[in-house]
Amino acid sequence: MQQQVQQAISPQQKAQFKNQLNDVHQEISDRTQKQLKAFAEQNPEIKQPESELDQSLKR
Repeated sequence: MQQQVQQAISPQQKAQFKNQLNDVHQEISDRTQKQLKAFAEQNPEIKQPESELDQSLKR
């Protein structure tokens, strides 16, 4: 069944679907970045881990 669907889809359609998927992925990334930035601005007391702490977590 899946093979039949793949055969029915032309290379042009595949490229179109791929582009649409990339657009959706980019949109999600952009929204996520905006939300993270807004969250960071609203919560300045939350800091990135100190580099020393960061190193100890990687060990």
